[in-house]
Amino acid sequence: MQTILHNGSLTNRQPFLSKAFWATVCLFVMVFVMGLVKIYSPDLGFHMKSAKWMLDNKQFIYTDSFSYTSEGNRYYDMQWLFQLLVYNLYHSFGEAVLISVNAALITLSIILVWVRFIKNTHSNISDIKLGFFVFLAILFIQPLTFEIRPHVLSWIFLNGILFFLESYKRTGKNLLYCLPIIMLFWVNSHSLSILGLVTIGIYNVGSWLESKKVDKKLLMYSFLSFAVFLINPYFIEGLLYPFTQLGLISGSNLTKEYIGEFQSPFSIKEVKLMGFGYFSSPLLFVHIAGLLSIFSIVISLKKKQFTETLLLFAFLILLHLANKNYGYFLMVSLPLCAKYMLEWFQARHQKVLSQRTTPVNKTAKKTNEDAGKTEIKKFGQHFYVRLSIVSIVLAIFITVTTVSDGYSIFRNSPFRFGLSADKEQLPVDATNLLIKNNIKGKLLNHLNFGGYLMYHYDQKVFIDGRLEIIQEDVFDKYYKSLTDRNGIKILLNEYNPDIVIFPYNKLASWWEYFLVNRNNSGYKAVYFDELCVVYLRASIYPEIAELTESSILSNMDSSAADRIYECINLSKPNRIVALMNSCWTKQTLSLSNQHKATYCFTNGFERAALGYSVLGIETSTVHPKNIYKNLSIYFEGRKMYDEAQICEEKSR
Repeated sequence: MQTILHNGSLTNRQPFLSKAFWATVCLFVMVFVMGLVKIYSPDLGFHMKSAKWMLDNKQFIYTDSFSYTSEGNRYYDMQWLFQLLVYNLYHSFGEAVLISVNAALITLSIILVWVRFIKNTHSNISDIKLGFFVFLAILFIQPLTFEIRPHVLSWIFLNGILFFLESYKRTGKNLLYCLPIIMLFWVNSHSLSILGLVTIGIYNVGSWLESKKVDKKLLMYSFLSFAVFLINPYFIEGLLYPFTQLGLISGSNLTKEYIGEFQSPFSIKEVKLMGFGYFSSPLLFVHIAGLLSIFSIVISLKKKQFTETLLLFAFLILLHLANKNYGYFLMVSLPLCAKYMLEWFQARHQKVLSQRTTPVNKTAKKTNEDAGKTEIKKFGQHFYVRLSIVSIVLAIFITVTTVSDGYSIFRNSPFRFGLSADKEQLPVDATNLLIKNNIKGKLLNHLNFGGYLMYHYDQKVFIDGRLEIIQEDVFDKYYKSLTDRNGIKILLNEYNPDIVIFPYNKLASWWEYFLVNRNNSGYKAVYFDELCVVYLRASIYPEIAELTESSILSNMDSSAADRIYECINLSKPNRIVALMNSCWTKQTLSLSNQHKATYCFTNGFERAALGYSVLGIETSTVHPKNIYKNLSIYFEGRKMYDEAQICEEKSR
């Protein structure tokens, strides 16, 4: 039963009728729905390729054989259990089930965080204070990535380690034998399982600081957990391997500079680049979470809860090292921040009430104390019930607008709701073209395409997301090809690829080289779509026709270009209005047509470019300002200044 305030009096309600209970349910539903995002992971392919290789060869992987530039290099495949899991889900049930299971596992992580909060704050599922936790959880969850990767299992294992350590500290009940069991699975599921040892180590140090004596029982199971860590295919090398990864995300190196998720979320430079877009971006919530963590560190220090202080500090530092570590930070910090903020709110209100109370005798003092307690109770009930209502509304709103894609468009996120592979993030159609036409040869590919190509195209790739196995000189040449003018020429001369495939909007340097050297590079463009372009060596594939504007027009609405003057006067809602509209209508921002128009304009295929621009405007339910930007440049070049001015104004 739960006691709540109703019309100024206290009444009892069943737990399942409480607003806090329904806020919690809405939170879990929201997380699951947010996890139902189209497959966009550039690394999923090499995970499935690794699983297939292990099953085919009936052994673990020790050296790379998937990339010709890293062939023979040491490959520490510490996530082999995760790889077997996703491979079997994909092949037995398909993409939809794989996405759904991934969403369910992430939801399970948040449920475990919720359970830990309940246990450590002496609450229950009907406690109205849960409304505060749910509200805070909604904020913390916004920057969380829902990519299919081994981190998802790590979040569950980290919660498990924390649950049993917290239970031992809180009750003294010895369930520490679960620690080495969890570590056995964790060390064979993800290389960052060393975070489990770090967490156990923090509890040993914190226990000593708080009690000034060594907890021998905890120390014994800590050593057992460390010993279990060595039960992996690489023995002691598996223990040392995470330090290699740490080197990739710490300090200053080309890898950290190039890979966005390796960069710190606390960089002022990124905030400046976002401008006002920062206030609708997930980065804002990362910074809020970081500030709340610092606040909780201060409170925990005052309370001499050194174990929790060390945990909060360690995982805040981990987050500072790289964006990719936010999930671990959330699992540790969310329940502790909620706990300390609740205690702080209650203490502040108690202090305010005591300052307003000036008793003249013992009887009055007793009366005032009782009145104060009643007022505190009523204040808490009003405050937490209202927070529960707000949380329910927020969670439902985010859930609905996630399904209709309005929420992702509002946040400028390129990822969309769905149960299939995302063709705007992965080279799905380009790969199918290569397979359909039996085009085989040596590949030169963008890093984000490597994993998908090595599995679905079943060819050795130039580079992929396993950055720790790439030799430094190879990555250096790849990086320079992205940043130096004509840098790709060095790669073409050295590796002599037959097929070059890359995202033209992201690799401007590669694209510029092929455009400028169209007649003497030895390569011809044979395919493009919303994401990538495929170039083939002309002398090896003479039977494959080069891409022309006529071939493009033959596969699209040829009359679309004629509607351009009508389209530039169309008005579409901005992102805020579109977000509201997404409560009842599916929203679309046609990045596909926008990218295709960019490709055609750059290649001089003007009629095709106008056609894609028209289709992009017509099919978008949100104002496509980048399409108008392209059109303003086009009209300016043709000295059609009135039209150029209209498009320029709409591109702002």
